[in-house]
Amino acid sequence: MSFSNFIKNMFNIQDKKETIYSPLSGEVKNLSEVNDITFSQELMGKGIAIEPSIGKVVSPVNGEIAAFFVTKHAIALKTDDGVEILIHIGINTVALKGKYFVPHVNEGDRVNIGDLLVEFDVEAIKKEGYEVITSIVITNTDNYRDIKKTDSNKVLAKDRLMEVIS
Repeated sequence: MSFSNFIKNMFNIQDKKETIYSPLSGEVKNLSEVNDITFSQELMGKGIAIEPSIGKVVSPVNGEIAAFFVTKHAIALKTDDGVEILIHIGINTVALKGKYFVPHVNEGDRVNIGDLLVEFDVEAIKKEGYEVITSIVITNTDNYRDIKKTDSNKVLAKDRLMEVIS
């Protein structure tokens, strides 16, 4: 038994966990499979990717929209407990300048799990030559002891996707 586990057992200290739910329905991928070095090498933090089957992104947490990029392809959220999450739709989709994206929230809005954040046209984006694989990253990963990811190969929006452990 490690010293930290010994102390936890001795004082009955529990790990603090925050569940991050899936913002999309689709096929689960490792970030290493994302064709963008920023995500594949976890330069922005640890996380997971989803190849979406439906072009709808819902809130994976209760919290606030910390940033909504003007190009509508990326959303940053902050949970009530301080976990910072980036949802980045596609690869190089910033070049679309918002085309095929319909936002349903604004920066500063309060959101709850399952609230619709943005819709996007999967097929139209692919026809333009862009990948729609979506990265879900905990941008303040260093503040946490561990990020546990789902073992599932497929998820539906609002399924458990990750647990952030303090």
